Amino acid sequence: MYYNDKEIALNQILKNIQLLENQISEIIVSYYIPIPLKINGIKVNMSLFDLMQLIISDYKNVVLKDFYEGLD
Repeated sequence: MYYNDKEIALNQILKNIQLLENQISEIIVSYYIPIPLKINGIKVNMSLFDLMQLIISDYKNVVLKDFYEGLD
C-alpha cells in the first residue's frame, strides 16, 4: 500500500468515526448526559459525546500524527 493509499484510508476512518458520532447523537436522547463509564479500569462520569470526542482526538493525535510524522 502506498502512502497516498494509507492517507486516504486513515482519513476515511476518521470520517466514518465522525459519521458514527453524528448518527448516535441523532438517535440517543441521553447522548450529552454524563453516565458512569469504565475506561481503562477507571470509573468516570462521561457522556457518550465526550467519549466520541476523546476517540476522535486520540485518533488525530496518535494515528494521523504518527502517519504524517513518518512521511518526513
